Amino acid sequence: MSASTHLSTVIKMLDECAPGYTIRLANHSRVIQFAGKVYRTFPKHDPVENGHIRKLVRFLRIRTSCAAKHLPGVISDGQEPTESAIPGSKPNAPSKVSAKSGKKR
Repeated sequence: MSASTHLSTVIKMLDECAPGYTIRLANHSRVIQFAGKVYRTFPKHDPVENGHIRKLVRFLRIRTSCAAKHLPGVISDGQEPTESAIPGSKPNAPSKVSAKSGKKR
């Protein structure tokens, strides 16, 4: 079994690090809303695998310095997400320009 954390610990972290969040039960998961984002796949079961918690923190853009205080074995301080690690953001890719003609393909 993977490493896991009790749901009550995650809720304490959300209380301090994500003020104004809401959490509700859906058919197969919990739905957590914060800062205009909706994380729909947080597991219902307790304890919760640490990978789900890390993904939640990244997706909702919760400060890792705050989350690491409450979940030191799950989140390491200083892991602020980069733009390419944020869901929905696109990595900076060079435009496709032909070397010969200078026109985009």
